[in-house]
Amino acid sequence: MLKILLTGPTDRLNRGTEALVLSRITILNSFFESSVFFIPYLNLYSIPDSDHEIVPYKRIGLIFPTFLSLKTPFIILSAIIWSFLSHIKDLKFILDWNEGLNILKNSDIVLTTGGDVLSEDYGIFSFLTELCGLCLAILLGKPFFVFAESVGPFKTRLTSLMARTILNKASLITTRDEISFNYLKEIGVNRPPVYFTADSAFVLDRRRVNNPSLEEFLKRDNIIGFSISNAISEFGGGDYDDYAKLMVNIIDKLIEDYDANVLLVAHVTVEGLNDDRIINEKVFEMVKNRDHVFNLKEDYNAEELKYVISKCDLFVGARMHANIAALSSCVPAVAISYSIKTPGLMKLCGVEDYYIEFEDLSEELLMCKIADAWENREKIRGHLKETIPLIKDRAMRNGELVKRICDSMGIS
Repeated sequence: MLKILLTGPTDRLNRGTEALVLSRITILNSFFESSVFFIPYLNLYSIPDSDHEIVPYKRIGLIFPTFLSLKTPFIILSAIIWSFLSHIKDLKFILDWNEGLNILKNSDIVLTTGGDVLSEDYGIFSFLTELCGLCLAILLGKPFFVFAESVGPFKTRLTSLMARTILNKASLITTRDEISFNYLKEIGVNRPPVYFTADSAFVLDRRRVNNPSLEEFLKRDNIIGFSISNAISEFGGGDYDDYAKLMVNIIDKLIEDYDANVLLVAHVTVEGLNDDRIINEKVFEMVKNRDHVFNLKEDYNAEELKYVISKCDLFVGARMHANIAALSSCVPAVAISYSIKTPGLMKLCGVEDYYIEFEDLSEELLMCKIADAWENREKIRGHLKETIPLIKDRAMRNGELVKRICDSMGIS
């Protein structure tokens, strides 16, 4: 039985994060006959649900200015001592005191998840936490695989050097976008094999929901879904209230000019800054024609939200994996971007004309993109029906490459 440890965020309340975990499990189980997945958590409630064997463990190596990081120096020190002295004598007790270290020691391989956390998009502490997880794998002698990630950018020479040093010790790197693939070359990551594949979430399954009022709404014509993102103005450097008002104006115009029925999807429901329910409620309260708007509040998982999104005629998304849910279901999408991941996604799907950088976002530009996509929606849908099967094959190749490397190492 192959024991696979995931390192990175896995919170199911971020449906993008959940989609990555579930799709990684699906892909790897297609190439390994029997496997168990060790899934990190900060809160047991946040662990994704799966039909496959999952063993949760308390996440280690956190580097944040909070009490959650207090154990990290001792965890790193334990791993260093074990790394230098374990070949001399049995030092199992040095790792046994910590559940995460013990599970890492008993794993066969380490696999990244998170999508875009090997960057400074979310700040230096987030980046250092992800790097720490990989350092622990190196110290304990575990092969690690960077699996279909966006990598970079890094803001300083120091963080670029740190990333290059650690990533050059990977057994395999696959990127989900061409920008990351080229960026790795630029910063000098040249020792492991590096491949440009696709995001694993393209192969995420859909699961029907039981919601009579939603199903009734979805029977209407001209369904346009929105994933607005409560946090994009923070990450993208804009004004929150201006962003919300812009979305209200766009929705009002779509209802008035296109007789649209608008579905508000909360793709992240982590309490606080990242909770999309907050901005969805704000927008819903401000729109003129609420009879044409359905504010989806239920706690659906990533597979269920993909089913809901697949029923739209057009999707407007500020969340990466909400857009992937649309595109992989052959629903035309207009994407709002604050990092390299979105232009990479849209280019991969051949719809790069339909994304907007957040810093360029205006009511006029967004409306222009939506109007164009709406007018050409059948043409775009036809293009996606030809393209998406090929992208799903690319996503599956991540597992094929991991299998090939594991076979070469005698790991099965």
